[in-house]
Amino acid sequence: MANDPGLSNDTCIFLEAVTGDGGNQNVNDIWWLSPDIKLVGPVSGPDKADAGQINPITVNFHRKAASSNCIFPGDESVTIEVWVANPSLVMSPGVRQSSARVGFIGSFLPTEGGTRTQQIDWDVPAVSHPNDPQNPGHKCVVARVYPSSGVGSSTSFFVPGDQHVAQHNLCVVKAPRKPFKFDINTVGFGPRQLPFKQLPNAKLRAVLDLHPKRFVTGAVAGQLNSIAGFQGLITSALSGGFGFDLTSLQATNIINHSHAPFTPPLGSANPSFEARVVLEPGHVTSIRFLADLQGLPANHACIFHIIQTSLTDVVQGGLTLVIV
Repeated sequence: MANDPGLSNDTCIFLEAVTGDGGNQNVNDIWWLSPDIKLVGPVSGPDKADAGQINPITVNFHRKAASSNCIFPGDESVTIEVWVANPSLVMSPGVRQSSARVGFIGSFLPTEGGTRTQQIDWDVPAVSHPNDPQNPGHKCVVARVYPSSGVGSSTSFFVPGDQHVAQHNLCVVKAPRKPFKFDINTVGFGPRQLPFKQLPNAKLRAVLDLHPKRFVTGAVAGQLNSIAGFQGLITSALSGGFGFDLTSLQATNIINHSHAPFTPPLGSANPSFEARVVLEPGHVTSIRFLADLQGLPANHACIFHIIQTSLTDVVQGGLTLVIV
């Protein structure tokens, strides 16, 4: 994806999608588990917000070393924005009920090659509308950090790709052993068109990660290890399937490799479910993820990555869902 044009005069300030990436976010990797963003509800704990409470959000941000020859506009401070959303794939700062800005603050510059941390205290409303992005519960968080002379886009976060922006979308859920349902918001990508054409314009994909990378297991380990009796992650497919409720999404090209026996054989690949769907641009659409948890051993967890792409497989949004 392109970079935010309002922040293009700076190549020095950055957030990391994966520890050590130096702001060079890999758009084909799992970029939505940024270690630079942390929300901890005072009652509910990591990645959740508590109503009527001050919920601290910390943002780490970095500045490249002088030897990098990065371009900097010479500002004396940076601006930090923090946005929250209900569990989501694509979020937009300009779409009502998609996300809400809960922090906008100036901060000191990091030294060249250094890192700073800024805390935002988010006062979550005690009462909110059911679709309000500031509802309590599992939250997706976006942080945007840039020199104070910059102006972040009011229509797009430009994730993945823009080094000034990072996203942390992780939901760890304890679920009963019955058909599992989890609602996720998203926004159709691109400009809104009237009249809206009812043609597939996105792919939804769910992947059961049986071979998680180290940074993925690191991101989920803290919450899982705090669950009494937790024994480990599953390493083989569930006997039941998973996918999306496609009832109102005018789905086509459905490919279901979510449960055994696999057809065609997937070998060591991860089980998956994919469909082309219709998502109205500039409008929040609720998607329901479904999973049959038959075969999930007691006190074990499974990791799902829920992903939205264009029809040409350009990633637009992602969320990691861990079910225990």
